[in-house]
Amino acid sequence: MRTLLLILFIGFISLYSNFDLHAQISLRYENNETLTYDEVIEAYKYLDEKYKTAKLLTVGETDIGKPLHLFVMSKDSDYDPESIHKKGRCVIFVNNGIHPGEPPGIDASIQFAIDVLDNKAKMNKYLDNCVICIIPVYNIGGCLNRSPYHRTNQDTPPESGFRGNGKNLDLNRDFIKMDSKNARSLVQTFHTWKPEVFLDTHTTNGSDHQYTLTLIATVFQRLPEPMSSYFKENMVPSLYNKMKTSPYEMIPYVNWNTRNADDGISAYFDAPRVSTGFASLFNTYAFMTENHVYKPFSDQVKSVYHFLSALAEFSNANYKEIIKTKKQADKISANEKLFISSWRLNKNLKEMLLFKGYNGEMKKSPLTGNMNYHYDINSPYIKEVPFYQYFTPGDTIQKPKMYIIPQAWEKAIEYLMLNGVRLSRLQKDMKIEVEAYYLESFKYSQRPGNGHFRINEIKTNRENQTIQFYKGDYIIEMDQPTNRFIMEVLEPTTIDSYISWNFFNPIFDRREYFSPSGFEKKAMNYLESNLDLKQKFEEKKANDPDFAENGYSQMGFIYTNSPYYEKSHKRYPVYRINNTINLPFE
Repeated sequence: MRTLLLILFIGFISLYSNFDLHAQISLRYENNETLTYDEVIEAYKYLDEKYKTAKLLTVGETDIGKPLHLFVMSKDSDYDPESIHKKGRCVIFVNNGIHPGEPPGIDASIQFAIDVLDNKAKMNKYLDNCVICIIPVYNIGGCLNRSPYHRTNQDTPPESGFRGNGKNLDLNRDFIKMDSKNARSLVQTFHTWKPEVFLDTHTTNGSDHQYTLTLIATVFQRLPEPMSSYFKENMVPSLYNKMKTSPYEMIPYVNWNTRNADDGISAYFDAPRVSTGFASLFNTYAFMTENHVYKPFSDQVKSVYHFLSALAEFSNANYKEIIKTKKQADKISANEKLFISSWRLNKNLKEMLLFKGYNGEMKKSPLTGNMNYHYDINSPYIKEVPFYQYFTPGDTIQKPKMYIIPQAWEKAIEYLMLNGVRLSRLQKDMKIEVEAYYLESFKYSQRPGNGHFRINEIKTNRENQTIQFYKGDYIIEMDQPTNRFIMEVLEPTTIDSYISWNFFNPIFDRREYFSPSGFEKKAMNYLESNLDLKQKFEEKKANDPDFAENGYSQMGFIYTNSPYYEKSHKRYPVYRINNTINLPFE
């Protein structure tokens, strides 16, 4: 009965000027309940109506058919992103409910917004130099799909949302490929607001330990200097120190190398497909909170609340340096000539971390009889463990002067535009000398990953060619702050390139073939006029018995090494222009 009354209260909060939203929200999470989607939106609508310094915006569509919302807190009621940046304010962007079965951030953000707007403990000061943007619930379809059975490893709350969205996609693997309307709406919103600081709220059921909250800070080495140093030496340590003074001391995300704590923890490498990896590509200071699911839900919510406060307090106090370093990083990105396309964890560099954990042991399962690892919360320990957080560059790629993409590849072009990339169009048909990639080898994944059979282990070779392009094809000049993103998605060998996510699959198909009777005479003539190929052909017959007995394979060998074989097969349809040339485009 009490729960029903609370739902009715939330549903009609706009009718009550004396309604105590603070008390109702806290009562829910203290009672191990998380708000429903409708209750969340009604709460933000109430705050919009009550405070002139807050506004709930509709910013796009989602796969479930309901709009994506953005709640903005701005001290002077300015809700124009361009105007806000001109005023020199720092934009903090908080994303909640990407996995609705991990809801602490949803409830914590409402509590945080209430207290900022009510000026509890002078929290309104966070808006002196910052504008705070909150996505109430990103994965709306998953949030509406509530059940007590979604999270078998999670004790709290007893009913919560589903990991997949309305399209059964994991939205935290969708920031590059953008298969969902949710992702396309969020990405547009991100680029509209151009945040300096980004936070995504999650929970995890990994190892057991004494911490309620752990933190993933994006890999600092990927950020240009001086942004990288400021992040590692100032921003991140300050947040840990602030959380240490709260009831919820924080630790880096617990990514054990082995079950032996003495082997240490490795920093999580956030690839561009996930929220923080995506945000950092645009030189945004990016964080992901990871609550521990075995801790009481009220503590999970409160710990995120304290982190939100710490992040807002730091950003407000240091807004000038945050904005300055991001602008410097954007300028460096626009002018950098060498792009790092892969990273390796450096196991030779480590720092010692004081860690509060629980001992564990292998125990026989009473159900299966197998041995499983169990943590013993009655056996805590505190000791130093190695923390590996240094990544070193692997492969590097020289930036071209520009890329050119035929207009036929409209999905890639559209998604580049959605990400704020500046494209121009060729103004006439013409042949252009380019550097073309051919896919020499690759592997398809054996199982689908978030809706895709991905293409992995791509190896390429390059060939200079003169190719016919047409009026309306797209040119990308490589003098943009978005260069890191451009090269991450357009260079084929990167971890989350567009081709790895199947954007260009038709290039793997052949469209022209030969028939033995029709091609035989041409094949013989071509061999006689190309003695090097003839020698290789004869050597292969001599050394490969199967080849020597297979007439079709022999003819196929000649065909694929002749001008009759289509040049476009396995040719990557994004071309590099390395020379300074004047092209007619606008």
